[in-house]
Amino acid sequence: MTSCWLRRTQSFKTVETSLRVDALASAGIKFSRSKLVNLTSNGDVRVNWTTVTKNGTTLKTGDIVSVSGKGRLKIGEINSTKKGKFSVELIRYL
Repeated sequence: MTSCWLRRTQSFKTVETSLRVDALASAGIKFSRSKLVNLTSNGDVRVNWTTVTKNGTTLKTGDIVSVSGKGRLKIGEINSTKKGKFSVELIRYL
């Protein structure tokens, strides 16, 4: 007998000034950016299953960000706004 695991997700858009891991992960996981900086320096943040220690890491469409004990999200479509910011679709795994 096989079981099928269905992943539930929540998709939403955010507008950010940069595509840095601390900016997008804080928006997706609903944490302050300063708390995320601490988590990153502690080695609790991974991008595509690789530990990230620099907050300046730039994300792209398809990247998966995991924060230990807090959640995981996938970076969806990225578009530029008229004011030079980025409209990013974030898909959070529930």
